[in-house]
Amino acid sequence: MPPLDRRILVTGTFPIEQPQHGGQKRTRAIVDAYRRRFAHVEHVAVFEPRHYGSAASPNDIPLPSRLADGVPHHPVVGDLIAGHAIAEDPEVRARFTALLRSFRPDIIHVECPFPWLGLGPLLADEGLAPRVVFGSENIEAPLREQVMRAFGVDERIIEEAVGEIDRLERALSGDCDLLAACTPSDLKAHRAMGATRTVLAPNGMSPLRPDPAERAHWRERFRAAGVERIALFVGSGHMPNQVGFDEVVGRGLGFLRRHERLVLAGSIGDAVVGRLGPADDSIEAATFPLRAENAGRLPEPRLQGLIAEADVLLLPITAGGGSNLKTAEAILADTRVVATTTALRGFEWFADFPNVWVADTRDDFHRAIREAFASPLRPRSPEQAALAETVTWEHCLAPLVEAVAQL
Repeated sequence: MPPLDRRILVTGTFPIEQPQHGGQKRTRAIVDAYRRRFAHVEHVAVFEPRHYGSAASPNDIPLPSRLADGVPHHPVVGDLIAGHAIAEDPEVRARFTALLRSFRPDIIHVECPFPWLGLGPLLADEGLAPRVVFGSENIEAPLREQVMRAFGVDERIIEEAVGEIDRLERALSGDCDLLAACTPSDLKAHRAMGATRTVLAPNGMSPLRPDPAERAHWRERFRAAGVERIALFVGSGHMPNQVGFDEVVGRGLGFLRRHERLVLAGSIGDAVVGRLGPADDSIEAATFPLRAENAGRLPEPRLQGLIAEADVLLLPITAGGGSNLKTAEAILADTRVVATTTALRGFEWFADFPNVWVADTRDDFHRAIREAFASPLRPRSPEQAALAETVTWEHCLAPLVEAVAQL
């Protein structure tokens, strides 16, 4: 089938050249899916360079330092700053305008609502009226409120930011030509905001193909350290990941035996370990390094090798919206999984699979890890194996691609 002659511009607030966190991976998968179906697809991010600078593409637009300097003080407000900059900062506006004039998209996919703060006014100023796809990863207003409170952001800033995000989501939901959400509950919420044409495009994951050499790397590394069993949590330093870890795993790892380890991969490790500073003289802080290892951010082949060697995958998510890409990854890994009910949002059917433990309190989560370590791996039924294959990106994003083709 020849590609359809559409000019699609995908925009967001993070680059996708070297995707690490879930939002990057979802946006990368959307762009790739569009490129398989449509003739002309570009992506542009307006982003904070100290977080993503080395992973940007030529299209991507870093925030000037005069704007980026304000982001670390209120990190979850950075997306609002990036969105406003598209229309209000001369440098960012000039670069975005040049891209619009040269590419002249007939469809713009806004992944997460924030770019629309500046992009809507800029399109009007340019006399452009492309069809708009709103890709929603979460219902952002309540999520950002929760995250800002956890960061200890000033109440006045929380009230202003959450109010602005809520108004933005409602306006974009009502005005867009197509709304794509990750979960049925999010889809229902957007319809209540005024969305009329909608599509469910769940979160997924690329098939896992671990390199035998990468598996051997981890096997030898842990064997040399006398480690026989691994419980692995892969995630970003996104606040819901930190909150969930603190609530159901915590720093007290006395439930693990001498030859067992908790391994953290991704920036969640830096976030957890970074809070174990010299001012914390608790016994948990002192003993945490004896049973935990921070593998840090890993190249994808090395990460897949680690996932394949893990005895148990952990999904300790207790807050946030949308659905969790790491749940899709755990489904594809076909190994033991200990998850919270929240982590299974959008994948509730997975709770009935073999080798899955669902626990929502710290005591239950610890007990489930112990049971998982002690349990033999059971095979899936043919029906379960087929259902697991539906969490690949190709399957999850097919309804979105088809809906966009009909615009």
